[in-house]
Amino acid sequence: MSSTKDRVEGVFRKSVVYGNRASPLQEKLPNDHTHRWTVYLRPFNEEPLSNFIKKVQFKLHPDYENSTRNVEEEPFEVTETGWGEFTVTMKIYFHDSAERQASCSHYLALRAPEIFKEGDVPVIMKENYDELVFVNPTRRMHELLMNTRHVMPHNAERWYFDYPRLIIENQRRMADLAEQSDKEVSELTESIKLIASKCAAIREKLKEADNSKAAPKALKSD
Repeated sequence: MSSTKDRVEGVFRKSVVYGNRASPLQEKLPNDHTHRWTVYLRPFNEEPLSNFIKKVQFKLHPDYENSTRNVEEEPFEVTETGWGEFTVTMKIYFHDSAERQASCSHYLALRAPEIFKEGDVPVIMKENYDELVFVNPTRRMHELLMNTRHVMPHNAERWYFDYPRLIIENQRRMADLAEQSDKEVSELTESIKLIASKCAAIREKLKEADNSKAAPKALKSD
């Protein structure tokens, strides 16, 4: 474990996209596989992920031979054939082993949503935008993250999904959810205060009733 002095204070992010594309096979295979698919991790911006990623481990369904695949160079992807959908786990290892690995899960889509066609063959694609977040990274990792060599901004023309628009829409949804949550918490807090006040009033009345029962009665004179 690296000491505090070996780390750079701050939060640093790298945007990535993970997902898969799939197409129905045009030829029949003896194993009854129906689709060819590729699952992948890609940079959101135009940059080599290998600047800071050492390898990506893809954990496939256990029915596959060698179901744990280690990819140590770009493109970080695995191509296979199959007939069923399942969850693929990706574990991301960084060049500095002092940094904890990151992981994500992706449910492999084979039949929907259809995005486009290559000739007469439908292409199914499912992707997720995410961020690798580094909090107080090691100095070596910070240098790798800050390496701007061969780094260019996101090129929307190279993607099928309009990620800049989707990111803004998602941020708005998150802001709306946060505002709604704050409102609900405020209403709940006021309700708790009201209930606490009523409980205190009831306890006070019960206390007065108990005191009244416990008070000695005056003796009658003959």
